[in-house]
Amino acid sequence: MKRILLVAMVCALVVSPAFGQAGSIGLFSDVTGTDCNLYDQQQGLCSFHIVHVMSPGATACQFSAPQPACLQATYLSDTFPIMVVGNTQTGVAIGYGACVSSPIHVGDINYFCQGLTASCCYYPVLPDPNIPSGQIDVMDCNLNLVYATGGVGIINPDESCECDVAVEDSTWGAVKALYME
Repeated sequence: MKRILLVAMVCALVVSPAFGQAGSIGLFSDVTGTDCNLYDQQQGLCSFHIVHVMSPGATACQFSAPQPACLQATYLSDTFPIMVVGNTQTGVAIGYGACVSSPIHVGDINYFCQGLTASCCYYPVLPDPNIPSGQIDVMDCNLNLVYATGGVGIINPDESCECDVAVEDSTWGAVKALYME
């Protein structure tokens, strides 16, 4: 009985990595991760910056960012200033080389754009399909596996889908009132 309990405790430690506090990894038009409005408005090179935001510290991440069907462009390559295995289209693992805090410019996805992408083309960052967690994995500064959320860049935004629309000031009471029955 003691052996079963010990095995159960070890399994619980192995399969229950920490949730939250890993930030978000998304696509942005700037390397600081403040503008997720992306553009394909003319023929030529388009680079979308991958930025890890809202993380107190991390040493690595693993995710994918395959080209969405709505993006009328040709994938060329990824550019990473740090250690990497794989690519964004099929799954990529990236080591940061040290414990760093956000914003972390992880790399760039490069396309040859045609200027033909329709408005409001959503480009999400997704889990790497090759890993069993089904999450966007992040290694924190204590070498714990934690999970990040995937951000969504919006290609050719218009007034119906801009990602950086200002939020009105409110109070906690006003927010709670929205959900009262």
